[in-house]
Amino acid sequence: MARKRKRRKSAGPQPAPHRKAEEDRARAPSAKGRKGEPTMPSFNGVLIRSGIVAVLFYPYLVFIAGQSSATALLVAAIAFAVMIPLGMAFDRVRYRMQMKRWRDKQGQGGE
Repeated sequence: MARKRKRRKSAGPQPAPHRKAEEDRARAPSAKGRKGEPTMPSFNGVLIRSGIVAVLFYPYLVFIAGQSSATALLVAAIAFAVMIPLGMAFDRVRYRMQMKRWRDKQGQGGE
């Protein structure tokens, strides 16, 4: 009598594609014709950078500069508040320079 073969795990129809992945791809901004284009500066990026610098600045003030913890906290908070508009301004200037270079490159490339 012939033995029945066990069904392999790979047998059967292919899995259906995930609908969510297709929707995400459809919603994503199209960058196909704009490879290498600089991205706009984001406020979240500036906040994150300012926060990281303030968090690193506080221990420096306490342990290396010898400030009291209350004074160091106040100075770090002021530095955080000052870094936000300065960071945004710096990012905008950098973005404009990158866009100018990118546009010049696109014009010379003959695309």
